[in-house]
Amino acid sequence: MSRRSDSETSAPAIPAAMQAVQIDRFGPSDVLQKVELPVPRPGPRHVLVSVHAASINPRDWMIRAGTYIFKAMLPKLPVVLGSDLAGTVVAVGSAVKRFQVGDRVFAMVPSSDGLGAYAEFAAVRESAVAHLPDDLDFEQAAGMPLAGLTALQALRDEGRLQPGQSVVVVGAVGGVGHFGVQIARAMGAERIVGVCSGANHALALELGCHEVVDYKKQSYTKTVRDIDLVFDAIGRGSLARNRSVLRPRGTYVTTIPSPSAAWASLRTRLWPLGRRSRMVLVRSNHRDLDQLAQWAEAGKLRTVVDRSEPLDRVKILHDHSRSFRTRGKNIIAVR
Repeated sequence: MSRRSDSETSAPAIPAAMQAVQIDRFGPSDVLQKVELPVPRPGPRHVLVSVHAASINPRDWMIRAGTYIFKAMLPKLPVVLGSDLAGTVVAVGSAVKRFQVGDRVFAMVPSSDGLGAYAEFAAVRESAVAHLPDDLDFEQAAGMPLAGLTALQALRDEGRLQPGQSVVVVGAVGGVGHFGVQIARAMGAERIVGVCSGANHALALELGCHEVVDYKKQSYTKTVRDIDLVFDAIGRGSLARNRSVLRPRGTYVTTIPSPSAAWASLRTRLWPLGRRSRMVLVRSNHRDLDQLAQWAEAGKLRTVVDRSEPLDRVKILHDHSRSFRTRGKNIIAVR
């Protein structure tokens, strides 16, 4: 296929400016401000996406509050927040091979690209973008990237989940957890125990749990035994707390990076004869997004949408996410 010699191949009618939500200082949700910014221009290996929907992740409000553990790796303020987006390609860089103008896509924007999903347009490197199945709407797709990739990489790469094994998912109806339940089912887990409140019992079963433990009434660590993998999508546990739950060669995986979690992971890698502790650090990866899309197209994976609000009401979504009462995902309806 021939390509233009200039830096990008652009669709017509791309405006010069766009609406976006950014922060110029750390603080409460009031620091989120809707602003007008220039539309970004894609580099040679980037695509420019007209964003139809984005989603909220806990790390967004951690970044906003200045408490994110990897803050030093983030772009300098002011910054447009957001990692997850779904939309339509409106321009492609000269070295882009997998996409063309008009393609429906979804992506997890790497922090090294400056985030930027809370906006009408975003430039995303090709390697972080995947094609969107025709029957998956933009809001469903926007909820999947960061949380879905976290769950997939935790279960497959860190937990080494195999067909026929057993899994506990702590936070079974939350943003990451509700994908964890469905992905464990898609990967062939034989026993999935969901941990959530009693109010979410029916949803946990609907997502694919075989058993549900109401954490408000009892601790799963006192009642559940012989588990191959504990996936802690809340990140408040530890291998020590889950030792009685796990089989002798079982694995505990947390989504929350911390010095203690890093040490536990290192220690059980150096002495790998017993139960293992692992910590998932999500990576933007178009092949893994393709896997999520395949499961979604096959009816094995869906995004539970808790709330959907327009771009100028992102503050409401941040506050709701921060309450830890979200069932599934909070979505920004950009267009």
